Amino acid sequence: MAHEIYRLREKLCNTPHLIHPSSFETIIDYVEKRCEDGEPGEAVEATSRYSYNQDLQVAVLNIDGPLTYKPVTMMGFDCGGTSYQQLKEDFSYLVESGAKTVALNISSGGGEAYQVFATARYMKELAVKNEVKLLSFVDGMAASAAYALASIGDEIILNEGSEVGSIGVVVRLLNNSKQLEKEGVQRIFVTAGDSKVPFDKEGNFREGFLADLQEKVDFLYDEFTEFVATNRSLSVDAVRATEAKTFLPEKALQLGLADSVMNSEEFYTYLADSVQRKENTMLKTKLFGMNNKEETIDMSVNMAQLEELQTQLSQYEAQLSTLQASLEEMGGVKAALEAALGEKETALADAQALVAKLEEEKVEQKLQARKDKLAAVTSADQVEALAASLSSLDDAAFSTVVGAMAVQAKALENSEMFTEVGDQGVEASVEDVAAPKTSTTDALIQARLQNR
Repeated sequence: MAHEIYRLREKLCNTPHLIHPSSFETIIDYVEKRCEDGEPGEAVEATSRYSYNQDLQVAVLNIDGPLTYKPVTMMGFDCGGTSYQQLKEDFSYLVESGAKTVALNISSGGGEAYQVFATARYMKELAVKNEVKLLSFVDGMAASAAYALASIGDEIILNEGSEVGSIGVVVRLLNNSKQLEKEGVQRIFVTAGDSKVPFDKEGNFREGFLADLQEKVDFLYDEFTEFVATNRSLSVDAVRATEAKTFLPEKALQLGLADSVMNSEEFYTYLADSVQRKENTMLKTKLFGMNNKEETIDMSVNMAQLEELQTQLSQYEAQLSTLQASLEEMGGVKAALEAALGEKETALADAQALVAKLEEEKVEQKLQARKDKLAAVTSADQVEALAASLSSLDDAAFSTVVGAMAVQAKALENSEMFTEVGDQGVEASVEDVAAPKTSTTDALIQARLQNR
């Protein structure tokens, strides 16, 4: 249906866009040609929007061609390009599917300003919330709205010869008043409200209309520069100083608009390394659809990395052997110490037993010595009983008691009772004297114990 191409032309004109001028003119020229021919033209076959490898948890999201808020279709066919609505939907799906690394593969001169910043913020917030690493790979151009999307990446990587920038706003005004006049067509507007029509009586754009449009463009430019400055950790003045120019890799790195430069093969390797996988060829085939058997990957960088890793591995193995030898040596020392400790414990137990035995012998010797002393001052049948009764006394008290008993015994021997016995009653006298001796001794002991 040819009328759809005319609606597309109206959408492109008189509306602010974040797009590189050259890309904009290419699109306008194509649409104008289709309008002149009165044909919608051939529908553009949509390319794959994304690729996802679940095993690696890595995805590539393609951002190609003109950028629009909604998909542009004619006669039910996708006209190509990338819509913000579809981009948000695809990114959400990849995150929900478990992607932990998403590469934005960008090749676009920009497009519609409406909803580009909201889309970029949505993607960034979703990535941060789900701990998804974002890599922006510019394969040709990321200008204007496309650069706004690229700026949300944790890194911006440029393919050799790619361009970035065009941080500015453009509005293409279409005034066909002269054309209509030349063709003899008179155009008359009947309006209510001074600003309803952008043309004055001569068919030119009104100054008020242009001033109002410039105010909107300036507002959008402020938002754009602040958005890029925040994402790239630059000052707003530094972003404005780019003057909406595009820059090749070397200058882009100097200005802070990009982080590194890699060709496609190097980027595939870098992406593989970011998910700790070595199968770069498989990753290239699965993610980027490059099945051409004639294409090969330069593995020189990987071989150098592999040799370095092997050297480090050898060093680690040598260190591990040294540590194991030290550990075995420490194990021997530990066993020797445990054996020595066991011997010491045995010796200590033997010494403790010997000390206990000596103490026991000492007690027995002391008890025997006391019995011997008691035997000297009392009768033999009283020794055991007296030794037991005096066992609680210390040596001084015991000596005092034995001394008193000795004095008492001596006094009895010299008493009149002992001397009066004579020759006739020796045996009887001895028995008579012995009984009082014992009685007197017991009384003395009891008196001593009471006084204590």
